[in-house]
Amino acid sequence: MTSKSLSGYSIIPYLIISLSIGMQSAFFITEIPYLMRVSGFSIETIGWYSSAATIPYIIQPLINPLTDAWIRRRSWFVITAVACSLSIVLALQFIGSGHRYVFFSLVMLGQILYGLATACYGGLAATTLDSTGRLRASNMLNMGAQAGGALGSTALLAVTHRSSAYSLPIVVVTLICLPALAALLIDEPAREPQPSGSSAGTFLAEVRQTLRSRDGQLGVVLCLCPAGTIALNAFLPALAIDYHAPEWMTVSLNGFAGWILTLIGIYIGGLACLRIDPRLVYIASAVAMAFVGIYFALTPISPFNYAVASIAYCVVQGASINTCSAIVFELISKSKVSSSTQYSIFYAFGSMAQLYVLSINTHVYARHGLVALFTADAVLNIAGVVVLLVLLKMSLSRPVQRAHQKAA
Repeated sequence: MTSKSLSGYSIIPYLIISLSIGMQSAFFITEIPYLMRVSGFSIETIGWYSSAATIPYIIQPLINPLTDAWIRRRSWFVITAVACSLSIVLALQFIGSGHRYVFFSLVMLGQILYGLATACYGGLAATTLDSTGRLRASNMLNMGAQAGGALGSTALLAVTHRSSAYSLPIVVVTLICLPALAALLIDEPAREPQPSGSSAGTFLAEVRQTLRSRDGQLGVVLCLCPAGTIALNAFLPALAIDYHAPEWMTVSLNGFAGWILTLIGIYIGGLACLRIDPRLVYIASAVAMAFVGIYFALTPISPFNYAVASIAYCVVQGASINTCSAIVFELISKSKVSSSTQYSIFYAFGSMAQLYVLSINTHVYARHGLVALFTADAVLNIAGVVVLLVLLKMSLSRPVQRAHQKAA
């Protein structure tokens, strides 16, 4: 039963474990690209890694049922967070050696575990709280993930710059595992036995329900569209070296300052969605991303231009992330069976878009260089905007046509 609210001291564990989620995200989004560049990996290799790194999120709906079985979700959260940190520690042992495929495999495993930890958070909120509590838990997830990302990315980049190679694994385990233990403080009832195969049946039912509805189909197209994929975010930490950004700029823009700017973008996007159709806000953020790519392409390589474009991109990507979430939440709000599975489906489609956009960007960079990379990203965003505007116009015109038909 979902009858409990989330107030007072009960909100604290949700906030703390969301810090762990943010710190896991910080390693994969910020530290890995920068660490690879420092270790001598090319921008092209980093681009192909970032493309492949979306695969764990694409297959996420197939793995999610694991956290709905056997033990409580709070225990699953701790297990997946600890396992994620251990996979990262093992991966760090191979980054500077010739065993690159072992390194990539361990990083992919860590991302799968990170996705499962996030699913556990959603499952806890969905099964133990009422509607008001779920809303507060969602706010805690966004706030805590951004705060954890800011702290985690700053600490990891600082340790990479200033400390020995032995310090980084210790910092990773500490940042991820200690906050994760707070999940054990969440009041979660014991699991009730479920018939064999019920999770698979629920998953398949939700897939049919989502893909057959007109709004669901529009949502799938929106997630698959090349607009708003924030693909440049995979390159920015590594490009700090190519743009000759000083240490303080690299650490701040890809650390605490960048995450705070993203949080500001999330707030702006949330305000805009209260007053404007979220789909229009999402389209506007994609146009802004295209302009950032154009700025990168037309301006000389310098720390100043890197800073200006990175600041703008952080704010824009925050608005895009929050707006996309608002659209998806609205699409799955009518679900009575498994909203978390539906969310993972849309997230998987969004990851597919990231996969092909990153692949195109990396291929263009390998053939034509850095300016072409930024140009290609801008063109893909604009192309996606055109598709979304056409679909939006068609969806808005249908109710008017039906009204005219009824009047006739």
